[in-house]
Amino acid sequence: MRNFLLVACSVALATSVYAGRYLKFEENGRFGVKNETGEVLIPAVYEAIGWSNNSFSIVNQTTGYKLNNQWGLISLTNKQVTAADFFSLEPAEGNLLIATKRSALSFRITAGCIDTKGKTIISFQYAGIRIQNLRAIVYTLDEQELKYGLIGLDNKVLIPQVYKNIYPLGSLRYAVQNFTNKTALFTESGKQITAFSIDSISSLTNNMAVIYQQGKQGLINRDGTVITEPVYRDIELDSKTVKAKLPDTWLILDAQNKLIREVEADSLLPIGNERLKRVNTFGSQLLDTEFNPVSSLYFTRLDNFKDDKVVFYQNDKAGLINREGSLILPAEFNRIIIDDDYFIVSKTVQGKRTWALLNKTGNALTTKTYESIEKFNGTFFPVRKNGFYGGVDTTGREIIACVFDSLSDIHQNLVAVKFKGQYGIIDTDERWIVTPQANPVSLLNSERYFEQVGDLTFLKSITGEIIYFTTNPLKLEHHALVETISSGGKWTINFNGQIIQRELPPNERAEEIYPSSEGYRGLKKNGRYGFIDDQGRLRIANRYEGIQRFSEGLAAVKIRGRWGYLNKEDNIVIQPVYEEVMPFSNGYAVVKQQGKYGLIYTTGKIALDIRYDNVELQENGRIKIFIGNRAGLADSQGNVLLQPKYDSVEDLNNGYVIVRQYEKFGLVTLHGVSTIPIQYDMLLFEKTSQTYLALKKNKFQELKF
Repeated sequence: MRNFLLVACSVALATSVYAGRYLKFEENGRFGVKNETGEVLIPAVYEAIGWSNNSFSIVNQTTGYKLNNQWGLISLTNKQVTAADFFSLEPAEGNLLIATKRSALSFRITAGCIDTKGKTIISFQYAGIRIQNLRAIVYTLDEQELKYGLIGLDNKVLIPQVYKNIYPLGSLRYAVQNFTNKTALFTESGKQITAFSIDSISSLTNNMAVIYQQGKQGLINRDGTVITEPVYRDIELDSKTVKAKLPDTWLILDAQNKLIREVEADSLLPIGNERLKRVNTFGSQLLDTEFNPVSSLYFTRLDNFKDDKVVFYQNDKAGLINREGSLILPAEFNRIIIDDDYFIVSKTVQGKRTWALLNKTGNALTTKTYESIEKFNGTFFPVRKNGFYGGVDTTGREIIACVFDSLSDIHQNLVAVKFKGQYGIIDTDERWIVTPQANPVSLLNSERYFEQVGDLTFLKSITGEIIYFTTNPLKLEHHALVETISSGGKWTINFNGQIIQRELPPNERAEEIYPSSEGYRGLKKNGRYGFIDDQGRLRIANRYEGIQRFSEGLAAVKIRGRWGYLNKEDNIVIQPVYEEVMPFSNGYAVVKQQGKYGLIYTTGKIALDIRYDNVELQENGRIKIFIGNRAGLADSQGNVLLQPKYDSVEDLNNGYVIVRQYEKFGLVTLHGVSTIPIQYDMLLFEKTSQTYLALKKNKFQELKF
């Protein structure tokens, strides 16, 4: 049994990782190498086998081993090619390995290159090395800056170490970046073949590379000859074709299609406060209504203006500028909330998100950090710390300590709170007005509050006097209290507990009673509908199949499956001939007949022909009309202004309408006269300058050489 246990333990402690015909195995916390038949080539006596980047592979019949926390090179014949002298060891190109050493005195780490025989190919004098095409990109730290160069494997300097970066492009070419962030093309022998005038270069494909300059793209060949000047927004380069797209253009037009200017941009949007946002390859830029840059800065993102301030993002950090582009807050926050002249900001500190309150100049008002800060409620800013709630005033002073389970209703200087599971009311000086108790309380105003005791609701003065109580539902509506009594009626009660209005239930029991509208309430009795007044008197007998609320003196009623309208005297004013209806609004009602929609007046006269698949009333009185998916426009008298032939219509309330047809946009007058042709990919209205922003998208086209 003992032998069996030993074998079982040995198996449990052994793991394997394969690399081709070889595998790394573990035994008792040590590592070695076996071949595919299970023969042990390197016994499991090392701290690690493979490479310091945690990979495992065999390079020219060698691999790395770790001993005494250092790395060395060992052959598959179990011969140590080098001692374990390296801080790290990783495979590079061919039979070359990148190794680093750490000085015992200075702890400085230097990089070099060895081959699989352990021979030093590149001496250990660099901060880092990248092997590419039998050449080495090397870099060292010089006065807190990394400086890059290129050497051969014979240590001959090809490109001196004076550059900000060097990266291979393939086809024996290198991109070299100087410290002004400009790039030039170099050969494998270190010859410079272009000027330092390029922003960046892509890898070579078919001996061509994309060059980037001032946000535009062009093409260059491996000899440094510019094939296509950088004038394109995008270039797609593959093994067979080259496709390019010019930048999109926005035309700034007046309503009569007169060109004011052109702006190159991916996106051009009004963002409020007489400002626009232009988006291109550099990011988002702030423009004035003359389309001039307010600032030379580009942002990762720009939000819409609030007052005269706008939140911007640089990468994932938020900052704040004003409409002149001046910096208010630097881009160092997770989030910024503008609250009038105050800013609520969050940062991540030691892995936790914290919130602070700043004034309009960006200076911190709060001295503590909080888990959350809410907007000003008229009295203070609610805050949370360690899971408990409190409040700070406009100076950042914590006037309510963060000791409460929750803060609910707030009126002037009074706050309803929950404290250690009990309910009470405090003032902003933290004095108890209603001491903690088990019964929930809710503030109605600075003089009254509700207290809930089981099914009983008490209306109390702030000094605790009982003013009114009931077991019926009681709620605040329009600065008064509304009690729904068990019989179905409603009483309106003032804050002194006096009943000031009674909506009485019907004299006979009803199945359902609806809210009052224009002094009448719908009711359902015996499956039929009628109306009672607010005194509960039956005014319109319950003989209808359906009803709607009274509006503009009329209510819709359903008779024999069709809808019409009656007045408060129970007279049918509009005959029941419609399949669907809506309450009247501004003198109109939407009706449906034979599957089509239109509008009628309160007299029953047709306001808009009943022939549309849908209609939408607009705030300005005009009406959107639809046939199928096509949209048009009618005036407030039902006269058709635009036939429903557009994909969409946008009434601008200035005598013009932006229309979309077959995925293109244009502008027409309210009489249907085209003033800006329907040929643009987008059309926006800029209200301040009374101009139109028309987008013309460019498409990819194949370039021939």
